[in-house]
Amino acid sequence: MRSLLILSGLVWGSQAFAADMSVADIYGSKIEFDVLRDGAVVGEHITRFEETGDRLVVMSSMKVELKLLFMPVYSFDYKAREVWKRNNLLSLNVTVYDDGESKAFSGEKEGDKFVVTGNGNPYALPAAIYTTNHWNSGVISQEKVLNTLTGKLNQVMIKPQGMETISIRGGDMEAARYDYTGELRDTSVWYDQSGRWVKLEFKAEDGSIISYRCRNCIEDAAPGETARLVN
Repeated sequence: MRSLLILSGLVWGSQAFAADMSVADIYGSKIEFDVLRDGAVVGEHITRFEETGDRLVVMSSMKVELKLLFMPVYSFDYKAREVWKRNNLLSLNVTVYDDGESKAFSGEKEGDKFVVTGNGNPYALPAAIYTTNHWNSGVISQEKVLNTLTGKLNQVMIKPQGMETISIRGGDMEAARYDYTGELRDTSVWYDQSGRWVKLEFKAEDGSIISYRCRNCIEDAAPGETARLVN
């Protein structure tokens, strides 16, 4: 069961949202998702945002539990804390509990490098690196991302697929789809017109489909809001 949640689909970046919008304008204080496996809810993913001065703190958590005959047979718990200054990642702390196995690593900006520790020998990445939490639609322009489950650098290609109607809690909405290939394959992500992340879907190693269904997209949307391609 452990291979179910090798979450190779979790990717993020930081370029720009809609021109005159801040993270608070787009998300408020959080974005919430139900996590589904082949259509059945098995957990949740919540990303919270806190702006203090010129710093943005982003806290992501994911919890999943699978049951067989009402008995837990698999559990997964992921937490990440990122600190940003504008489009620069200053620090990252990650803990992962994967069905009895725990690991943790961290990273910090040091000059023109971002140094990752706690996952073998420390190693340096370019300072302008982006991690794998999809909240920032700027990731669509990236070719390399720091995978926050493995602590490794992944090569990616992200291709626009046009507009689609997606299901969210309480209804449907239009959003722009982007497909990942490269080292993060079989993964798709959707954004609305403001650059807000509204859906994720990827194939797990056991062949099941893991998808994220937004819980609070309708209640946080402006009246008459529709989605368009993210530039």
